[in-house]
Amino acid sequence: MRIVPGFIIRQIAGETVAIPTGASAHQLSGLVALNGSAQLLFQLLQTEQTADTLVHAITDSYEIDLATARTDVEEFLDLLRENQLLIE
Repeated sequence: MRIVPGFIIRQIAGETVAIPTGASAHQLSGLVALNGSAQLLFQLLQTEQTADTLVHAITDSYEIDLATARTDVEEFLDLLRENQLLIE
């Protein structure tokens, strides 16, 4: 799975945001605010990933147990699916 193409990640006023460009801008108007873990996942999803690789990236980067990381990753992926931002 991966993020639909056409997003750039930028720092704006101290916040990290994903900005849709091209066709993605027609699909989603506005910016996507990203906290630290969401930024990591969003960047990883620029290339093909599995849920397991995302979970392990979170546990490697943050002091979080595997079950919590899996729940957080699934919630993030569900949010991307709801907004049609994920290619599976």
